[in-house]
Amino acid sequence: MGDARVCILVLNWNGADDTLGCLTSLQELSYDKYEAVVIDNGSDDDSVSRIKQAFPKNHMIELESNLLYGGGNNVGLKWAAEQGFDFVVFLNNDTTVEPDFLEPLLSAFNKNEQVGISAPLMCYSANPDKVWYGGGKVNLWTGTIAHYHIRDSVNSIDLITQKTEYITGCCLMMPVSVAKEFGGFNPAFKMYGEDVDLSLRCTGAGYELIFVPQSRIYHKVSASVGGEYGFLKLIRKFRGMMQIYSRHAAWYQWPSIIISQILFSLPNLMILITQRLKSGTEQR
Repeated sequence: MGDARVCILVLNWNGADDTLGCLTSLQELSYDKYEAVVIDNGSDDDSVSRIKQAFPKNHMIELESNLLYGGGNNVGLKWAAEQGFDFVVFLNNDTTVEPDFLEPLLSAFNKNEQVGISAPLMCYSANPDKVWYGGGKVNLWTGTIAHYHIRDSVNSIDLITQKTEYITGCCLMMPVSVAKEFGGFNPAFKMYGEDVDLSLRCTGAGYELIFVPQSRIYHKVSASVGGEYGFLKLIRKFRGMMQIYSRHAAWYQWPSIIISQILFSLPNLMILITQRLKSGTEQR
């Protein structure tokens, strides 16, 4: 795997500040057979000019319109395949990485030919010792899709490479051949759920998903409950999850999904009500 060529795709939409931070961290990588490529998803601000000025040697794919997460990344995957890359990394622009994050991800494929996707340990940028993603679980009887160890201390979990059921699209590595086999992300998912769908399609075809904690990145997601449970985000996640259930759950799993989702939604509903009441009080 030491000679494998890796294409790191960074999707940008009106997010130059985050993208510049991500690209800056990628400059420090210890693995030298990689290329970082920015896919600009039809930004209508000054993102393109700012990124080109700061990183003139980086290749940029400029899209005329916003193709969203799946569509934009699929354009990048097509380009990576045409350029003959062996592996592709889909990396959120609001992340930074450790200099050695690529090597452990590559090693997962070297040890097992059945691996379809590998993913790093992902921590909060604002609190680097707290886990955001430490593996994922999917239960189609309850409709549960979640991260393991979220908000746990890194020092409190077992940092061992292991199989997992779901890998978040924040950062994942795939052989280009495998990504092409599945056609990349399903563009029918407008936002949220694309990564779960890809994970389930991979495992359904006999591939393994591997969580590799020796590789580490940092994600600029809010560590506060309010930041992770905003109203619009919850609505978009719900819509994406309904697509997941309709595509992957059996008909006899739907009654338990509906009951479970009603019960699971109550805590989030209480959080939203509390937030709205607090916001209304502060504005008076």
